Amino acid sequence: MTAERGPKDIDHRSSTGLTPRTASGLAYLAGPFSGTLILLAESTNADVRFHAWQSILGLGGLGLAVVVAYLLAFAALFVSATVMSLLLFVAGAIWIVLIIVWAICLWKAFAGDRWKLPLAGDYAERALQRYS
Repeated sequence: MTAERGPKDIDHRSSTGLTPRTASGLAYLAGPFSGTLILLAESTNADVRFHAWQSILGLGGLGLAVVVAYLLAFAALFVSATVMSLLLFVAGAIWIVLIIVWAICLWKAFAGDRWKLPLAGDYAERALQRYS
């Protein structure tokens, strides 16, 4: 007796040696760092490459926004304590958004779904088409 496999369970082969779901999930695990490693290792599966690009662009962009907010807060320390406090609040809010987006992307990738982030998802699809 064999179980029928649904469309999400079909392995479309991955050049990483992992199942596509696992490779897609690992692309998000350490943010843009693991996304870059998966992108360099994967050469055949478009879904895995999409998740790697989205990890690099989406999570990397949010991480960069956090760093910029902290740097601006440090610079504002010499100008105004109110502005510095506001920028620290903004950096904290971006951190919360980053963690929520990371968790959703990780969950969707391990589930076998392709969930596009609002801005980074479009850029990831363009990069997928351009560099495939």
